[in-house]
Amino acid sequence: MKKHGTNRAYIVIAVCIVLFLTVSILSFTSIRQLQGNARVVNYDGIVRGATQKLMKMELQNAYAGGVDLDARDALRNRLDRILNALDTGKGEDTEAETLSNIIALPDETHQNDIQELLGKWTLLKAEIDRVRGGTDPLELYTLSEDYFKLANTTVFDAEAYSEGQVNRTTRILLFVNGIFVLFIIVAGIFIIRGMAVRRRADALGKIAYVDPLTQMENRASCERLISRLKETPGQDAIAVVMFDMNNLKMANDFLGHQGGDKIISQFAKIITEEAKEYGFIGRYGGDEFLGIFEKASGERAEEYLVKVRDRIAAYNSLQVNDIEKISFAAGVSEGRLDETGIDDMIYDADRNMYANKREMKRKM
Repeated sequence: MKKHGTNRAYIVIAVCIVLFLTVSILSFTSIRQLQGNARVVNYDGIVRGATQKLMKMELQNAYAGGVDLDARDALRNRLDRILNALDTGKGEDTEAETLSNIIALPDETHQNDIQELLGKWTLLKAEIDRVRGGTDPLELYTLSEDYFKLANTTVFDAEAYSEGQVNRTTRILLFVNGIFVLFIIVAGIFIIRGMAVRRRADALGKIAYVDPLTQMENRASCERLISRLKETPGQDAIAVVMFDMNNLKMANDFLGHQGGDKIISQFAKIITEEAKEYGFIGRYGGDEFLGIFEKASGERAEEYLVKVRDRIAAYNSLQVNDIEKISFAAGVSEGRLDETGIDDMIYDADRNMYANKREMKRKM
């Protein structure tokens, strides 16, 4: 189940990445396309305006004279270059103008307009030459008016195509972004669910390795540490402490199990708090507790026991009833795991603990 969930999470992440790349590529491509469309609209407008300017120059020269021929030819040649670039999408750059960035707009209506403009432009140029030769300019004026209307239509058709492209691109990007957001939400749900599963797993792990009464490490946690020490025995000194509580049956008989549990909990609290700077401590059985101090000597373990006994004595001094006082026996063993197995050290600590228990009974 966990592997299946992980695979689904990977699929969602992969799809999100693909969608992100798709949106990025679409956005970049759309921007480039819209820039190209804008240049076509702009140059369509230049053709419209520049042609009218040329007609005015030619008509003014025909009626009044004095208009520079080089200026008229320069404008005429510029129109040739722009119309050719709009037709083929292969413009030639000049010192004054960059035409190589013009595209042939991929729209049939616009391309038909350009073809018609080229045809009428050919007629206009021929009529310009006749007017320059002395022909009446009225026909040139008539042709220019017709040409202006067509140029105007060409601009509008280019704008309509560009606007249509913007709308189509917007819809596509909105759709893809919508899917992208949806998958982000799905990925978020997977992440949240995964976090919840991990929290539950952590909680279950805590339950599995924590004693419910004392909230300290339980027998399973002790065995887990013992297994680790067996698998990776080191050369450092290690100390083992075994505890066994005394008179617990009497406390249960007179105080009830709730009273006995209170004594166990108080004892567990003291030995756990004092073990913080020494090492591991856990509940090994009903009234047995195991301490394993890595990189520690027997003297270090005895130092710990002195602190525990002092704390117990202070606690017992506050109890009005001997049955409520804590009594325990303890045994210590030390060694190196590469020389003495952890099981042997626990056995020696347990044997020393029972020796301590017998000595305590003898003195009573």
